[in-house]
Amino acid sequence: MAEKSDLQKTVEDGLRTLGLKQGDLVFFHSNLASLAPARELVKLPNTGADVVIDAFCNVVGPTGTVAAPTLTATYVEGMGPSGKVFDPNETPSRVGSITDLFWRRPNAIRSHHPTHCVAAIGGRAAEYTAGHELVATFDWDSPYGRTVRWDGYICYFGTSTNTSTHIHAVEQWMGLPYLEQQVALVRGVNGEVLKVKTYGSPPGPRDFYRRDTSLVHEALVKAGIWKQATVGRATVTLMKARDCFDAAFRAIIAKPDLLMNQASDPWSDKYRPLVIEHVRARWGEAAD
Repeated sequence: MAEKSDLQKTVEDGLRTLGLKQGDLVFFHSNLASLAPARELVKLPNTGADVVIDAFCNVVGPTGTVAAPTLTATYVEGMGPSGKVFDPNETPSRVGSITDLFWRRPNAIRSHHPTHCVAAIGGRAAEYTAGHELVATFDWDSPYGRTVRWDGYICYFGTSTNTSTHIHAVEQWMGLPYLEQQVALVRGVNGEVLKVKTYGSPPGPRDFYRRDTSLVHEALVKAGIWKQATVGRATVTLMKARDCFDAAFRAIIAKPDLLMNQASDPWSDKYRPLVIEHVRARWGEAAD
């Protein structure tokens, strides 16, 4: 085994200081450029991506589980990110170099959802990723749901709430009326290209796609549910997934269109009254 670098030790120490420990489940979002200056990263294998992956795996240990989004561009043209055909063993991740390296590791298991697949390494990786293609994208029985149900953590490594796919899970669990059935391309067992339906796909412009300025970001900060530290040059945030869900859920009840674009656009103007009606019908009158 290669000797652990000082940078990896720094990352491991930072994750432990934030509260991550042996046996934990952690789902991390990442931005490799935040770790160190480019002149240092280019000297490392895979420009330092291994440092981040190895650090997470070492901190949670063999009984823990590390997961990452490995989203693809496999929608039928015009419906979302497109241009690829989904094969869990070939299709690249579109959400960063760390995630694309992560799912390619020999001990990683990747879920078979064609657009929002997740990869995991560790003691419960197979169970965590199983059956994702059989349920709605962010279903309670998807990896996103299991992060909450299994009392796992969400970590933003050099990123923020604008990258959090678990926010879409809150939308699905609340049954917000703009989630769509869409179509993705999948490679069949004989190499043929198949069209398959996906359920709960998240369309439209969103307020929380903006870094550190969104209403849901403000709600999570106000809830005081995360710890944050500087690790290397990266700002790293750690919180329990169930705390994230609870805070976002309560914030949407208070303001039903919280996650939607707050300015006027055709999509938001169409769905805003439907979302407000839906949330108030289920959870009572909301504050404006």
